[in-house]
Parts: sequence; structure tokens; C-alpha cells
Amino acid sequence: MEGEFMSLKVRPLTKGFCAEIGGVDFNAPLNRSVVTDLRDAFDTYSVLVIRDQPMDDNQQVVFSQYFGRPEVGKGANPAAGSPFSRQSNLDIKTGEIIRADDRRMLYQKGNMLWHMDSSFKAHSSLCSILTARVVPPEGGDTEFASTRFAYESLSKEQRSAIEGLEVEHDIRRSRKLTGYVYEPETAKNFIVARHKLVRTNPGTERKSLLIGVHACNIVGWSDEKSRELLDDFLVRAEQCVFSHQWRNNDIVIWDNQAVVHRATPYDADRYRRLMQRTTISLDGTWPSLS
Repeated sequence: MEGEFMSLKVRPLTKGFCAEIGGVDFNAPLNRSVVTDLRDAFDTYSVLVIRDQPMDDNQQVVFSQYFGRPEVGKGANPAAGSPFSRQSNLDIKTGEIIRADDRRMLYQKGNMLWHMDSSFKAHSSLCSILTARVVPPEGGDTEFASTRFAYESLSKEQRSAIEGLEVEHDIRRSRKLTGYVYEPETAKNFIVARHKLVRTNPGTERKSLLIGVHACNIVGWSDEKSRELLDDFLVRAEQCVFSHQWRNNDIVIWDNQAVVHRATPYDADRYRRLMQRTTISLDGTWPSLS
């Protein structure tokens, strides 16, 4: 229901998962009450949608810092070296549409598989903030599935059995599934990251699962047994899905500890699409409020 938060308008989009928020100019400096409600809504709903809020790059970085420290992009993304990960079929220098057979477009196919941003890094991420700059008239949606729901669908015995397990995540595996293979010099810069499978939200104490296509195997388990369990978790998460149809000037914030997401196809040879993502590092605590 609306009105649960004093400083924000909050409209749940599905039961207990995803909400549209508004009533505030998020480009203006935010006071303590608004930021507190924003963080509480994030903890409660996992995915927050903001409509009709234009943001340029500088404004997005400032807004992102209410959640934490933006990561600096690395690897094959054209925005590497900046606080952004660029999701687009437009050449970053010329603005022209990139050919479908270009390696940059092949790389982005990995975004169409269920994943959590940065789970393949030594420190996984708290959340992502994606702003819609140019949206195609059809296609190019983003789907979100709740790994909190997946965890809560398990029996008490199943929850007990997976407590303490660790999972290895590797982006080289996930990109290879789409036919993209890193150059050897680039591939050696990546690691196999090891994370706890079960995550606990410090604000709500609700638990979720750190899974997705980057997840390779469970430490100490066979590949076959690992794959069976990890695939089962994804099937469970898919029972609680929200699909966001983008409009220009939308902002979506999602919890990379409790949500997997994926892009849906669009006609990239015909339509232009430009999205800018900031990814917030998981430092364990919210930034202090002055």
C-alpha cells in the first residue's frame, strides 16, 4: 500500500517485491529523512522504480553515492575507467549503431542471462542504478527475479543444509555460454570469486541467495551436483518475477544481493538504446548521513 514511508510515495508493483517511488526530486540534495526512507524501501522491496526523472552522468554519480561507493568499470565495457557500465548499441565515440557482428554486441549478449552484477569480483556489489537515456519503442525490457523468494521457498531442512556453503563465480564462464571468449591478456585479469551462498540483509534480517549465470559451482561439490542445485534455485527465483518496460528518463535501482536480472531482446539493428549503470560496491554499511 502507498504511504508506508513518511518522505516518499511508495507504490508496490508486486506483493513484497518491487515498488515505484516518487514525490521527490532525486536530483536535488536529499535530506536525512528521504535518504533513510529510500534505503528502507530498497531493503523492503529489492527493486525500486523511479519514473520521469532525467539524470545526466554527474547527477547519477551524486545520487549513487547515497547508496555507497560506485565501482570503477573495467574489462570490455566501453565505459571502462569511469564510474559507469554502458549498456548500449551505440558507439561511444560516434553515436552510430554498432553492427550486430561486432564483438561489443556479442559481449552484451551475456546481459540476457540471469545474473547479479559484479558477483564475479572479490567483493560483490550492493546494488545497481540504471538510468534510461535512449529507449527503443519495443523490446529491451529488464526482468528481475527474487532470490529472497527462492530462499524462502525452501524447507527448514533445505535451508539448514545450505547454510555456510560457498559458491564460486566466474564471468569467463558466463560470457563463454554466449560465444564470447576473452582475449588471453584480458582473461588473466579475472579471478574465480568465492562468496557465501546465503546472504542476510542487515536491515531486515531476511535471507537471499547469491546465484545467477556467473555462479560456477559450490565449493567442495562436484560440477554436476553444483549445477543441479544452482539451477533449482534459479527456477525457484523465476516464480517471483517483475518485468520493467523502460521509458526515457526512468531510473531503476536493484539489490545485487537479493535479485537476479536479465535484459530482453530488441531490434538493435533498427532501434537506438542507451542505458548508463552505476554499480555500488558492497562495503558492509550505508554511507553516513551528515
